[in-house]
Amino acid sequence: MNKLILMVIGAVFVLLSLTGCEGIFNGIAKDKVIVKKITKEPNKNEVQYEGVLSRDAVKTVSLKAVNKYYDKKLSIDEVQFGELLAVDQVKLKELLDRVEKGYKSHTRPRQMFAFEIDIEAELKKIPSGVFYVTLIHDADPREVFDIVVNARDGDVLRINNVDQSPVVYNDVVSTLLMDEVHGVAERFIQKKINDPLSQLTFDKKQIRWGYKPEVYYLNKANQMIKYSVQVQMGTKQVAGFSKDVMALLQYYTES
Repeated sequence: MNKLILMVIGAVFVLLSLTGCEGIFNGIAKDKVIVKKITKEPNKNEVQYEGVLSRDAVKTVSLKAVNKYYDKKLSIDEVQFGELLAVDQVKLKELLDRVEKGYKSHTRPRQMFAFEIDIEAELKKIPSGVFYVTLIHDADPREVFDIVVNARDGDVLRINNVDQSPVVYNDVVSTLLMDEVHGVAERFIQKKINDPLSQLTFDKKQIRWGYKPEVYYLNKANQMIKYSVQVQMGTKQVAGFSKDVMALLQYYTES
């Protein structure tokens, strides 16, 4: 499977699967980045532009994120990258509007939360949009990670280990299983994200069950979704997480 297909499947499958908006994630032209046209400089390998990470910086941030969140020690020489995909604020707002409208237009008897998205507040956190990138471990091509970063400051908004095999488990969700899944997610937030749990709210109704149970945490101050943490049942480890706008999109597209 070529790198571009891997990138599309790994980096945008969550968003594209529900909306059917095939134009939303089309790559930006080579001489444009986010919403700002830039001047070509043929004597340089890469164009630099104000206020947005360079492609090399995005790759470095992505590699560091994989090493941090999955306890790896990969070097830049041991991985390859899918093509970067840039999504600006306008396209993100379109997507948020569409998934929110689609979500509210259906009856959701098992809806976990009742809140209004403050889209403008979420977009203010990503003034230059986001970058999507796929990272593949050369020595083990089954190890594929998709990463979404804030195009302005490199903050990791989503990371996911794509190669996670389904695990069948008893359909009866016991209290013990709930506690186990919650414990894995809680330790991840404390250790890897370094966010105090005292600033978050959680209860056991905020777990979406599947072969990778997904735990949602709310910001205690505004009761908006802050984090989504997916737990791989076979290994009892975190498969991936999303935060802020990506956690909201994860919730709406998977509901």
